[in-house]
Amino acid sequence: MKTRKLRSSVLVGASLLLALTGCGSNKTTNSASSGEGSKNGDKAKQTTISFWAAAVTTERNAFFEKIIKQFEEENPDIKVDYLGVPGDLSAYEQKVNVAISAEQAPDIMNDFKADLLARDVLEPLDAYYDSWADKDLISAELIASNRKLDTKEGKLYALPYSSQTWNLWLRPDWFKEAGLALPDTWDQFFEDVAKLTDKSKDRYGLSIRGGAGSANTLEMLMYSYSGIADYFTPEGKATINDPLHAEFLDKYLGAYNVYTPEDDLNKGWSELAATFQSDKAAVVVHNLGSASSHEKAFNGDYTKFEAVPFPKGVNGYREHPGLMPLGLTMTKTAENKDAVWKFMTFYLSHDINSQYAKLYGEIPANQEAAADAWIQDIPYMKSASELLNSADTHFAGTPYYLPGYSNIQKKIEPMIQKVMAKKMTGTEMLDEWAKLLEAEKQSYDQTQK
Repeated sequence: MKTRKLRSSVLVGASLLLALTGCGSNKTTNSASSGEGSKNGDKAKQTTISFWAAAVTTERNAFFEKIIKQFEEENPDIKVDYLGVPGDLSAYEQKVNVAISAEQAPDIMNDFKADLLARDVLEPLDAYYDSWADKDLISAELIASNRKLDTKEGKLYALPYSSQTWNLWLRPDWFKEAGLALPDTWDQFFEDVAKLTDKSKDRYGLSIRGGAGSANTLEMLMYSYSGIADYFTPEGKATINDPLHAEFLDKYLGAYNVYTPEDDLNKGWSELAATFQSDKAAVVVHNLGSASSHEKAFNGDYTKFEAVPFPKGVNGYREHPGLMPLGLTMTKTAENKDAVWKFMTFYLSHDINSQYAKLYGEIPANQEAAADAWIQDIPYMKSASELLNSADTHFAGTPYYLPGYSNIQKKIEPMIQKVMAKKMTGTEMLDEWAKLLEAEKQSYDQTQK
């Protein structure tokens, strides 16, 4: 309890400090460096940089505090002002937007979005990256994925720290008990969901995310089912309302309150995880980010939880969502960019990147870290690594480059609830979704001319 209170105090204290001193400010001060200073008592000059982290938990906050302390000990001429923002990404984004508007953006952020490029907030990293001695240690696929956000010039605006797969999280013990093989096709998936449902025991084959984040999940599933790689035709028409997607919706959302709990209608991720971890659902859909939560809930018993790739689509191959651009960014307003880059590369060093990825349940971007034994020792990490590196895996062209992409998903979420409640048809929702995507694409294309 004392530890928790201490960490909470540090978090609040950091927030207050930034508010008082200018949250994004970058100064060279005459404060004494840790462990350094001339013998005659002169204070060494110390550069201050600021770093904000999104969606921190107690464990994540402790990790950031630890690595910042290590960085400052190794670089006593640099001080890192750190702010960990708890809660979901929307809370973080709101705080960042206020700081940007006040011209006090943090020097380093760990959430990379297309709208930051559109607003000309970020500093291109190409010159730093090209001269970095360890650049070849970073996954080339992740670097390429980040460059895709700049569709005009392909510049690098974020240094990727990890990747994660989308998965079916399932109860292998339930499947074994029922004599069922783990689903390899979507037909098998829907058959298994029905067979594993026993309402008399309050057990369901599936639990669906109907609340916050539902559109993102549903979109990834639909494109996996159809195998359609492109979100737009050459003429700019969206493919989100393809008949195959309508077919999937009928099966997936049609399972609501038949093979799923009734309260799925409003579930965000935490509620979905609770359903899975309390022996009420055989399958839920999420990325590797939920791995540590499952580890704790099931006491590391891998007979009770497993991550498997999405089933093969109707075209016979396995399609995964495009790798989401992730990484540390440097804002243009940073005054001490060399110091910022030093921290960013420290973050991507073998040991630090491995610690980060293990905590977050992700695949390290540093290839030496990705080869660490723990990746092979943990079943879901091994499965994810194999999926990402398999020549048989196809990646969809998810349009992360559209500044309004995530906002469109938020607009769709209430419609998903209407479809689940049978107050709207899947086709009607998909047609609305297509209109929003097409309008966003047209607007984006205009800015690129």
